[in-house]
Amino acid sequence: MTHPSNITFESIKSEFVRNAFLKAYAPYKILDPHPIIVRRKPVSDTTMRAQPVINFDFWNRKKRHYRIDISNHTELEQHVPIPDLPEEVLVGWFAHELGHIVDYQHRSAFGMIRFGLGYLLMPTFRIGAERQADIYAIDRGFGNTLLATKTFILEQSTLPDHYKKRIQKYYMSPDEIATLLNEQDSDELKMDELI
Repeated sequence: MTHPSNITFESIKSEFVRNAFLKAYAPYKILDPHPIIVRRKPVSDTTMRAQPVINFDFWNRKKRHYRIDISNHTELEQHVPIPDLPEEVLVGWFAHELGHIVDYQHRSAFGMIRFGLGYLLMPTFRIGAERQADIYAIDRGFGNTLLATKTFILEQSTLPDHYKKRIQKYYMSPDEIATLLNEQDSDELKMDELI
């Protein structure tokens, strides 16, 4: 599968992982103007994370670069070997991370700094940020893949209990996603209706 010129893969040799990302990226054409690096990196506290790249372009939201880090930390990798995940689960995970980037592109540089502080220091802010990323993914047709991802993490993976508890605390539950999918009659989900 060919990929858009704004996407760079670093240390990701698996065609399966690359293609899963590209499948998730396809409905996110709004991100085409932004360079996005997808890379493997030792990240100990999460499986994936999306962040802006801190460089000169960080200060201009129209030129901002982003990256998605996929953990290759040994503890997480033994529980969730990324290339062995079901495709639907991996696509859902990427769709969620891309939802974060959509959220970031609307924020000024100072708004991103406030976002980072709020995410780290205020649990309710973090809950809202994770829900917003899910909503962006659901709006782009990834509701069922998100449901598969959350169900896999909580019910099928061998991830440690402390990781699963963090997922339960900060992220939409499979039941919440299923309810949204059943009630999704409008063209757009509204964040204020969900919090």
